[in-house]
Order: sequence, then structure tokens, then C-alpha cells
Amino acid sequence: MNRRIRITTIVIALLLTVGQTALAQQDWDAINMIVHPVSGNVSYIEGSGGNIGLFVGDDGVFLIDDQYAPLTDKIVAAVRTVSSAPIRFLVNTHLHPDHTGGNENFGKMGTTIYGHDNTRKQMALSDYDEEPPLVTFSEDMSFHINGETVHVFKTPDAHTNGDVYIEFVSSNVIHTGDVYRTTSYPYIDTNNGGSFLGTIKAYDLLIEASDADTKIVPGHGVISNVEDVRAFRDMLLVIRDRVASAIREGKSLEETQAAGLTAEFDERWDSGRRIGSAATLLETIYAEMSD
Repeated sequence: MNRRIRITTIVIALLLTVGQTALAQQDWDAINMIVHPVSGNVSYIEGSGGNIGLFVGDDGVFLIDDQYAPLTDKIVAAVRTVSSAPIRFLVNTHLHPDHTGGNENFGKMGTTIYGHDNTRKQMALSDYDEEPPLVTFSEDMSFHINGETVHVFKTPDAHTNGDVYIEFVSSNVIHTGDVYRTTSYPYIDTNNGGSFLGTIKAYDLLIEASDADTKIVPGHGVISNVEDVRAFRDMLLVIRDRVASAIREGKSLEETQAAGLTAEFDERWDSGRRIGSAATLLETIYAEMSD
């Protein structure tokens, strides 16, 4: 084993340990589930982790993502504030534990869990403990439930290589998973097939699929509209072009990160953490555009 591979292996092991420790230290009892109406019978549940899509009606409950396993009872209780129908279907937008942690629990309730082929494959490759989706698809699929067509379709590889959008056609709502968030810069999980340039293509697809009245539910954050997404995409195009210029000028990654290329956007979008920070975003763009 060469030195670079050995160091990478150690770093991944440390990150896994830190993540497991952080989960163990969470005070699950202190987390409240808040149901936010979106349009008609479509809502989302805010808790800890990704926003959970919620669609109810006489045919049953349709969920998008399920946060962490210790929160399943709270999630079900939140669902029961708006529907007593069986929780029939659940779609994973991608593989991360704050979106798939409750899969096993919901599966035991009889809920059928769906996701993209790559979500199931990548969970196995990355040795995730979470239960993978039971039913997978390659491009798209539709559910016809509660008088609504729910269209689930693959995006370009963006946050991960298994990202999907979920469109409630008549309700004019799109849930984006973590491809789009309103809380920070995008996080591109390159270890799980994510791509910065793919993220821009995914925003183009989202813009194309939306109109002025479309309500967009992000993976993290609050309801948005197509102009919010367009502005976010345009910001990333500016940053992309600046990084490209830095690369052409022969600047190193460290010089690029220190050049203030995102300065006017940082107050609003820099999370100050590894996920969603300007430094991480610039590192991702630099690596992808230097290839």
C-alpha cells in the first residue's frame, strides 16, 4: 500500500469515527418535528437531517427520505397529525444517512422503499450501515397515488451519483434532495460520485422543469422558487469561471482558496464547516476542473 492510499484510508476511517460519535452524542429527545404545508396535500417535515417530503390522501402516505433511525417514531407521529393512512411508499433522494437512516424501521412497518440504482450500489460500495432501497430504477418512474402523478427522475450526477428529483405534477411541487439547499454552498460528495459541473447541469434541469409558480423543496432549508434556483446557479457559474481563470494562471489550490473568489457570497452561503463551506467548494471545483 503506497503512502497516499494509506493516508486516505486513515482519513476516511477518522471521518467515519467522528460521524458515528456525533450521532451518538445527539439528543434525539430534544428534536422536534415540524410539518410545513407546501401545496394541497404536499408538505415537508423539518427535523434533524434532510427535509422529509410528505404527501397524503385516501390511497396512503408517500414519503421522501426518513432522516435518522432514532427519529422514526417522531416522524410517524408527525405524519399522524395529518393522516392516519398506511405509509405505503418512501423514496430515497440519495444515500446519505440523514436521508436513509430510517429505512430499516419503515421497511419493518411494511413501507416499500425506492431509490436510484446508484444509491443502492453506492451504499454497498461505501459500506453504509443503513438499509438500502428495496426497489431501484435507472432513469425514472411514476407513482399514481391520491389523485396525483408523482414523477421521480434521475438528475445528472451532482451531490452524489444517485440523486433524484421528485415532482408532484398537479400540485406543481419538486423535492430536490440535497442537490439544492438554501442553507449553504452545495456540498459535492465526490467520494460518492458527486460532480460540481454535474450540479450546474442538475440546476439547469430543475429550472427547465419549473415555472414561476413551482414550489421547490430543498434537501435542507426552506421552500424556494425557480428564480431562487436560477440565482444560485448563476452564482456558481461566476465562481466556476473565477476558478477556471485561477487554474489558467497557474495558481495552486491554496492560492485559489486564498484569492477571495467567493468573498461577496460568503456571508450568505459559507457554512463555516466542511459541508457547505467556501473552502470545500473551491477545493472540489479546482480538482474537477484541473483534470
